[in-house]
Formats: sequence, C-alpha cells, structure tokens
Amino acid sequence: MSNQYTEENLIRAASFLPSQQEREQQQADINAAADPLSALLYSDDRETVLYGIFGDLPDYDNPEMETLWDEVLDADPEEVYEYCFRKGIDLFQDDGKPVPGWRDIAVMLKAIEKGILQLA
Repeated sequence: MSNQYTEENLIRAASFLPSQQEREQQQADINAAADPLSALLYSDDRETVLYGIFGDLPDYDNPEMETLWDEVLDADPEEVYEYCFRKGIDLFQDDGKPVPGWRDIAVMLKAIEKGILQLA
C-alpha cells in the first residue's frame, strides 16, 4: 500500500503544538490567574492540535464517535500511527513521541472517512 503524501503535503500534527515561548506565556498566565487550577485545566495541547488540524473536537456524546474511539483504543498503536500517516497526518513530535490527542486525531479521520463528520 503506497502513501500519496510527501513531506510537502503531509500535515505535521506537532506543528500545532505551542512553541516554548508560548508555553512560557501560558505558564505565566496560569500563575497570574485568579484560579490557577482552573486555568491549568483549560490549557490543553490536545485541543490545540485538534483545533489546528480539524477546527473541531470529537463529540464523544455521539454514540458513533464513541464506537470509533473504542475501535482506535483497541487497535495496536502502530496501526493507528500508520493509518493517520496514510491519511496525511504525521503524529510524531521531533522527540519521536506522538502528539497529545493522537488517538483523537485517528477518531476524527475515521469519522470523516465514514461520513459521520463533515468539515467545511
């Protein structure tokens, strides 16, 4: 099975992660917040990556999306990495670790493929 994506048109999920400077600013904002715990809970790299790629988050209240989550969760991670790569998304950061929310990315791709989710 060949992959139609090249380095030029492959989406690097890691490119949607905050830079070191942005992380430092987030930490400063959290420390200065009236409720630092709440601020920390709502600073989520997973959401940043998902919004960056899809402009949306998976709706796990939808039973079809939950079924897809179960499929992805039960799958071998290597198969999920390969699936996402074949669909044009590189899940790995420079340190070789997958981005936060890599399973959610797979769920979103599967939802699009099955017609459950349509993005503008």
